[in-house]
Amino acid sequence: MSFDGFIGARLNLSFLDRAKAAWNAPDLRPAWKEARKPARADQREHAKEEEGPDGPWIPRRSRTRARSKSGRRRRARKLLGRLPRALQIKHDKRRLLIRSRVRWSGVHQEGGVAGRGAQIPARTFLWPSDELLGKVAEIVARVLAKQGFGG
Repeated sequence: MSFDGFIGARLNLSFLDRAKAAWNAPDLRPAWKEARKPARADQREHAKEEEGPDGPWIPRRSRTRARSKSGRRRRARKLLGRLPRALQIKHDKRRLLIRSRVRWSGVHQEGGVAGRGAQIPARTFLWPSDELLGKVAEIVARVLAKQGFGG
């Protein structure tokens, strides 16, 4: 049998599969909205305690501490104080995103060279604690149960 002369058409219905998956997917926006406050408090606690997921931050150099006490570093302290307060928390149907709005926060998070060649050690300030993960899990479980996704 020959199909010469016939025009073939391919119909892609994969969008229906995606629409069905989206229709059946849970909407976690209420959970993320509720989790914003504990997430913000968790991040502020890390800065207050000066600790990362692996333990206490590396202490500041003695020269830096001396300048801080003399008042010359007042502006720097004010800027560093912005890190835990300048969080942007966004969410959509499936995820929660927490990030710092401070443009230079990455060098404090991961370490690196800053300013006039100053070497900054990593002082991880943006990370979820086990307590926060537990609270968020409880919130998500409650929201899923309300939506009929629980067992």
